This record gives sequence, C-alpha cells and structure tokens, in this order.
Amino acid sequence: MFDDLDRLRESEPLRAVLAHYAEQGRDDREAWRDRLDRLDGVPPRELVRLHGELLAFGWVEQNTGVTPSAMPPGGGVPACYRVTAAGLRALRQVRLAAV
Repeated sequence: MFDDLDRLRESEPLRAVLAHYAEQGRDDREAWRDRLDRLDGVPPRELVRLHGELLAFGWVEQNTGVTPSAMPPGGGVPACYRVTAAGLRALRQVRLAAV
C-alpha cells in the first residue's frame, strides 16, 4: 500500500515545496500565498507536478475564488495556495522521523 508520508520522505523537492508554504503560513495560516514558481534544480513541469501532489494529498489548498489581478514580483500566480493542518502535520512527522 502506498503511504503518502513515504513519498514525502523520499522526495526532497516535494518536502521543499511543502516547507515553503508551511514557512509562509507560520504567522497567518489563513492568508493565501503566491505560487512558488521556481525551485533550484527542479524543472518547471516537475514543479507543477509537485504542486499537484500536494493538492492530492491535502497538504495545501488552492484558492479557486477571487484572486488579486496584480502579479507578484517576478511573475507567477498571486494568492494561490496555503498550507493545511494536514500538511503541517505531515511535514512535522517526516522531520521528527529523520531525527
């Protein structure tokens, strides 16, 4: 049986994207964050797939409502994602298991 935490443990890029949203949501988890559009060593198509995995696992949620029309600095999608409680829990579990 596939364990989503195994996937998170095995994939440094997946952990990095989730950690990005967790860090951004530290002070205000309710605020929507701009979509991460670059990650060193990760091609754009792979980054799209990683976002899809995070959504599928329920670790981030996507803003499908009203978004600002102004683009964030450097381009990208504004106010697009935020980490979920399940995402924070998964990241914490993986980090604790690594210690």
